[in-house]
Amino acid sequence: MEKLNILIVDDQPSVCKEISSFLRNEYTVHAFKSGEEALEYMSENHTDLVLLDYDMPEMTGYEVLLAMRLNPMTKKTPVIFLTAETNERMRYEMMGRGANDYLCKPVSATELHLCVKKHLL
Repeated sequence: MEKLNILIVDDQPSVCKEISSFLRNEYTVHAFKSGEEALEYMSENHTDLVLLDYDMPEMTGYEVLLAMRLNPMTKKTPVIFLTAETNERMRYEMMGRGANDYLCKPVSATELHLCVKKHLL
């Protein structure tokens, strides 16, 4: 059986490496350091779920989310924000703008697995 395809988009290589290590046994994982790279990949490849950092240089996670929601190929792809921002207002704002979930960094492997499974059902 083919593994589901998960993208991690975060400008911090250490975060990409850690999150990848949590997920790579169960999923095919691709990590990107920028939103532009991730959007380019998604334009040519099916993606089952995106783990997206909010605060990135050049293109924010929110801008990536907007671009995904405008593209017929990715408009229904689940997006989980991973961010160090713990502001509850921002959480509700992101959920209201099309994010499927929101996890605060650092995230535990258990919390991440539960959240990912919930959105891949």
